[in-house]
Amino acid sequence: MQASPISGPGLTLRSTHQAPSERTTAPFRSGTRPISFASTAESGASLPSSTPLVMAGMASLAVLRRCSGAAKRRLPVTFRRQAATKSVAVEPPRGALRLPLAYKPGDRLAGGAFEVTSVDPIAAYNVTCVELVHLKTGARWLHVDSDDSNNVFNVAFRTTPVDSTGVAHILEHTALCGSARFPVRDPFFNMLKRSLSTFMNAMTAPDYTMYPYSTMNAQDYMNLLEVYLDAAFFPRLTKEDFLQEGHRLEFKIPGDPESGVQIKGIVFNEMKGAMGSQGARFGKALGSSLFPTSTYNHNSGGDPVNIPDLTHEDLLSFHSKSYHPSNARFYTYGDLPLEQTLERVEELALSSFSALDVTSLNVQDEVRYSEPQRMETTVPADAVVADPTKQSIVSTAWLLVNQISERDSLDSFALAIASNLLLDGPQAVFYEALIEPGWGTGFAPGTGYGGSRRETSLAVGLKGVAEKDVPEVEKRILETMEKVARDGLPRESVNTVLHQIELGTASVSPNFGLGIGMGVMSTFVHGGDPLRPLRVTDQAARLVTALDADPNFWQELIKRRFVDNPHRVTVVAHADPEYDAKLEKEEQGRLDARSATLSPEDKAKISADTEALKQSQDQVLDPDVLPTLCVADAVPKLAQTYISEHRSVGGVPTQYDAQPTNGITYATAVFDLSGLPDRLVPYLSLFASFLSELGTRQRGYKELAETIKGSTGGVGASISATPSLSDPDKVELSLFLSSNALDRNVGTMFELMGELVLGANFAGETARLQTLLKRRAAAAGSSISSGGLSYARSRAEGSLSASAALGERLGGLHYVAELQRYVREDAHAEVSSAMGEIAAHVFSAKNMRRCRLVAQPDAISAAEVHLTKFIETLPQTLSPLLVGQSFDEALSLGAVVADFKSAPRKKAFIAVPTQTNFVAKSMRTVPYSHPDSAPLYLLGQAMSTCFLHKQIREIGGAYGGGSSADPTSGTFVFNSYRDPNSLKTLEAFEKAVEWAATPGSLSARDVEEAHLRTFKSLDAPRAPSSRGASHFTAGLDDASRQLFRDRLLACTVDTLRDVAERHLLVAAGAPCGVAIVGNAANVPVTSGDEWVVLGPDGNERQ
Repeated sequence: MQASPISGPGLTLRSTHQAPSERTTAPFRSGTRPISFASTAESGASLPSSTPLVMAGMASLAVLRRCSGAAKRRLPVTFRRQAATKSVAVEPPRGALRLPLAYKPGDRLAGGAFEVTSVDPIAAYNVTCVELVHLKTGARWLHVDSDDSNNVFNVAFRTTPVDSTGVAHILEHTALCGSARFPVRDPFFNMLKRSLSTFMNAMTAPDYTMYPYSTMNAQDYMNLLEVYLDAAFFPRLTKEDFLQEGHRLEFKIPGDPESGVQIKGIVFNEMKGAMGSQGARFGKALGSSLFPTSTYNHNSGGDPVNIPDLTHEDLLSFHSKSYHPSNARFYTYGDLPLEQTLERVEELALSSFSALDVTSLNVQDEVRYSEPQRMETTVPADAVVADPTKQSIVSTAWLLVNQISERDSLDSFALAIASNLLLDGPQAVFYEALIEPGWGTGFAPGTGYGGSRRETSLAVGLKGVAEKDVPEVEKRILETMEKVARDGLPRESVNTVLHQIELGTASVSPNFGLGIGMGVMSTFVHGGDPLRPLRVTDQAARLVTALDADPNFWQELIKRRFVDNPHRVTVVAHADPEYDAKLEKEEQGRLDARSATLSPEDKAKISADTEALKQSQDQVLDPDVLPTLCVADAVPKLAQTYISEHRSVGGVPTQYDAQPTNGITYATAVFDLSGLPDRLVPYLSLFASFLSELGTRQRGYKELAETIKGSTGGVGASISATPSLSDPDKVELSLFLSSNALDRNVGTMFELMGELVLGANFAGETARLQTLLKRRAAAAGSSISSGGLSYARSRAEGSLSASAALGERLGGLHYVAELQRYVREDAHAEVSSAMGEIAAHVFSAKNMRRCRLVAQPDAISAAEVHLTKFIETLPQTLSPLLVGQSFDEALSLGAVVADFKSAPRKKAFIAVPTQTNFVAKSMRTVPYSHPDSAPLYLLGQAMSTCFLHKQIREIGGAYGGGSSADPTSGTFVFNSYRDPNSLKTLEAFEKAVEWAATPGSLSARDVEEAHLRTFKSLDAPRAPSSRGASHFTAGLDDASRQLFRDRLLACTVDTLRDVAERHLLVAAGAPCGVAIVGNAANVPVTSGDEWVVLGPDGNERQ
């Protein structure tokens, strides 16, 4: 898959084996947690986000995206992440009982195979880092010792492609299709259902490939270790697996050599989808221009034009050179004994190898330009645009420093900070120079600091530019950078960013160890110091010292790295509405030419390859050669029980969750939307999005943004449509107002929340509102092609449940179309008036349903004092419904949409510019509290892994797909993504139901594996801030969760077959929703009028 960018122009980390983000990022989804339609604050650019850390020299400034602004005072730079208990437990957690490390440099471990090279405590994160080297092969190892029981393993290899055939990416796929000790089809996907892993994947970056997993179960950790090591070092890499995962030719009509040929292959289709968006195409053009001679000039994931050039022999050669211990970097994290892991890795893999010279794999520094460069290109048009005359993109990028060099480490960190100050938020320099004056609709794809390549970069650009304005935008980018080189950057703003670093360092993440492993790898694989990204306190202190010593620090840095830097490229791209059609025509031309030149021997080879692949896919291999856990390894009782206290504060029911939050307090206030007139409901998404973006009566929007960023982790609103657990047609529609802050700033946090609810300035910032509308409309238009599954599911589910109907209304195609109308008609006054009315209706004590505080036990009392003041600032007409009510009773008093009725709806084909399809089918079933809800949930897992995976991915060539039950909305959903098929996939959905209802299809082992997949999800580690959230949001208490769990454990083969027959097979004629998002050329041709064709604006096409 193409994941979100790590950083920089065109740089992506592709994750092959898990579903893409489209599966979980629908514009509106109901459930047991509030659904956000807006980030907590405006992020000026697509700043990199890959780990929970603020990466020194890598600019993985995830925490810097949460809000914008500058602080009013200087903040300390000594940060510490304290150890955190993972749940409320009677006995100490395993990590707290582990033996302390006693290693020192020079120690030999694992029978002398490894030597310790350094031992470094990192106080900021309360961990100890041990670096080792494998003496025989030179493999390097980083272990991070922690009390965290969510243990991580990761092995990575430098993989430096010399072309865009996608060899590294296809190898990553194929390596996981079977190995010497585990010669079964798809051991990776088999292990997904034989494990309690909290994460499993494999990922290809532009210059390395890594194989990470995490689990809390010690036996599971060792099981996965065996499989991962064998896959990486001893894969089978058969020709058939290469044909399935990479590319192959097949006849258009099976068995007919005269029908012409077509290209199939999982990676081929994945990359057609990944490269189908405007952002991906532009980012690749920008990256290739910036790196004209190095490996980064190529598409490591593979360009669909070049992928068919890769041969099986190329793949084998690439593996032999790259997947060797001398080129490997190992990373482990957690509370399990290091030596045990070292011994197994030595035994299972490293002892079989000798040292190999891998210097040829080193990435060389880019040959620097002697003068700036400029290029023009074309990109796909967005699916929907408000102004067709403004579809150009302009971006200027600079190649900066070598992040491996210790000499450049301070510059690298400082440049990451500078990127934030230049680009993030309405007070940022380039926001004021480019966005505010209306030169474009938003920052260009790839804008931000790129810190995960060997050499870093920074790009600044705009999208939505009128072609006539392109020269002016180019000029303004350079002039603005020159101005910064003269004036420098405000010291207060730097302190604000350091505050965000402190907050990010303190945040406790359930995947903290995984984030470290991914974050350090780009430095580690190139021979750099892997600990530098962790030494955030040292880097921040060095920067402060440098600023104190040199008042012209920023001026000199910006002049040296930007103004006087000749390695600068400007890329201009113009949107072409026919871009995808031209690509398809070119591909078909190549295929027609190939068909015309096929010899009888060529045709015979295609037939033989097709038959060999089919036989391979049909071959039944015993998966029991793979290690496995069993259901007994899953705790029958709730693995995590969170103790919440409920009491009234200022007459409002409040939930208190005392958790190890490491000095951060989290607050949420829920406001009832039941009294809101229906005509205002369509504006709720914008209201939530813009609440903290337009200023207040006390402050303008820039000052507000600065204050929020300098004092909190963001103040944001979201809209939640939470179905009743017993009747999904009854939905609580609420607004959630949330924030978090370091304990010392809790008073300011509540003051800001009160300032927003009492005086948000919806009417006084006309120009700002116009800018926000343009940006939101442009982002929504861009999202349709890349996030097609979200829109397909929204349409498919919209006629089946009240929550889904609200979701479609507030985040589906109609919402996207309305955004374009607001911009096209300059309807800011309409939007402003509606938002003002919503605020008047919603923000009062009368409408406050409940509140929640999450904090350290010793910080709860202080937070309660500030919460009380916040409630007292609201208009004090307390809802009579709340008087004398308990917290659980208050949960049922929210806005109820009870008049929803499920109704038949035509199947929809939504025509958008994309090269692959997204397919969704939804069926109405039963609510969470129904006894059949748990079996249906388990059935979704079983059908996905036992039937649909083979039909949709292996045979159909889609990147992925599956089935799932949504107990909260009472629906059962099938889906596929980056799929070359559409009607065939719908047929596979129907066959899946028939298969599940047929006696003998499911085995006891299938049900056991479905249990494991289910419990790994239910028992996944959670951040302290989210523990107890399901009860607060939806009333899902421990008793309800345990009952659902008991029903899952009671499921048998007969149980699943029974619910498949009663709820899915027999109900085949009942109302269901079907939607496909795909290219207009793929519109289904069927008899009758069962289909309706919609444009990306949601309007019917004739």
